[in-house]
Amino acid sequence: METMTYQEWSRKRQSRSASPRKRKRTTVVTLGVRERRRLLQLVVCVVLFLVVLVGKGVFPQRMAAVSQRILPLLHGDTDFAAVFSDLGASLEESGPVGESLVDACVSVFGAGGGQVVTVDRSGMLLARECGRSIAGIPAEGAAARILAGPEEEEEPFVNTFAAHTAGATAETTPQAVVETEPEVVKVDYTGPALPANTSMDQYNLHLSQTVTPVLGWVSSPFGWREHPVDGEEKFHNGVDLAVNTGTHVQAFAAGTVDYIGDSPIYGLYLQLDHGGGVTTFYAHCDELLVQQGQSVTAGETVALSGATGNATGPHLHFELKKDGIRLNPIYYIETAEG
Repeated sequence: METMTYQEWSRKRQSRSASPRKRKRTTVVTLGVRERRRLLQLVVCVVLFLVVLVGKGVFPQRMAAVSQRILPLLHGDTDFAAVFSDLGASLEESGPVGESLVDACVSVFGAGGGQVVTVDRSGMLLARECGRSIAGIPAEGAAARILAGPEEEEEPFVNTFAAHTAGATAETTPQAVVETEPEVVKVDYTGPALPANTSMDQYNLHLSQTVTPVLGWVSSPFGWREHPVDGEEKFHNGVDLAVNTGTHVQAFAAGTVDYIGDSPIYGLYLQLDHGGGVTTFYAHCDELLVQQGQSVTAGETVALSGATGNATGPHLHFELKKDGIRLNPIYYIETAEG
């Protein structure tokens, strides 16, 4: 058994007390730059939340103006009691504090339900941190636009309602009715039977320009008549226009001289082909001024009127055909009788 004096025991106790004690180790968590920035932004979010909450009750008018300039994303119908209730429940369940604050931030500042809002730079920053897409701008895209600066051109606004309305109007507006001339206008004819290839109906000639050959009075119309020379009942294939000898005979329309000739019945005559199956015939002329195959324009003088052939006086015998069918020329010309 070892024995020691009181002095030795006292010195030993003092030396033991002077020796360093083992300290309890503590763990220090160092946050990175991103985590610190995120935490700071979340704190700012909560502070703004509290400022708006208090300001709405104390200074409603001033806070309304501030909200329009600083917090355009704030919903007027936000249920703040529900937000705090959810935040408290999340903390009681030992959930991550950061995620709980983010959820609270989204509840207050998030643009949900497809609502389109105006986004400023602060609003886009909150969108990035709250993980939301605001006004159709993804969170990452919003952050990129903040970094790009205000000089970056904004995406054009498309008024889908106006476009839809314009489309609906275009579909429902009735189309303008384009009136077209009928190919044939039926004429009520009650006289004797017509010869073959003859019609009293008015056909559409499809000519761009027509001219009255001579302005005279009708001495003999188109149709059945008693021949002024023979005295027999014969069908008159054209219309006789009484004019003085030497009156200029003009081409009814542009075309080509089909043929010219001279006969005891028609005297000096010519025929013009206007295309599209339309031909005109001029007879009893005093002089012909064109040659076969010559091109003429509408209104060009092609002959001088006279009384050659089987005629009782100076006049122009004028015939008109469409696809070989004899038509009444009176439908297409003017006369001296008006």
